[in-house]
Amino acid sequence: MRIDDVFYRYGIFVTGKIQSGCIKIFDKLMVIGENEEMENLCISLSKHHPYDKTQKTSVKEAVAGDYVSICLLQGSKLQIRKGMMLTARE
Repeated sequence: MRIDDVFYRYGIFVTGKIQSGCIKIFDKLMVIGENEEMENLCISLSKHHPYDKTQKTSVKEAVAGDYVSICLLQGSKLQIRKGMMLTARE
């Protein structure tokens, strides 16, 4: 998933559209930038309405094609930036 936006509200949140696969709460993730990688954990997941991004629903799982907000366990707006990639940890 390409990170479209990053914001801080009771934790670090990233938004974007899942390109392939699925994500569940407590999945281990990797945040990948140009020269950096950081392990992370999904602690909250919200799925957005496809035509109105202000409407969202908390879910336990999201699949390819869903536009989501993911709350990450660690990181800051300085470490995680728009344009970075979020992938499953292998």
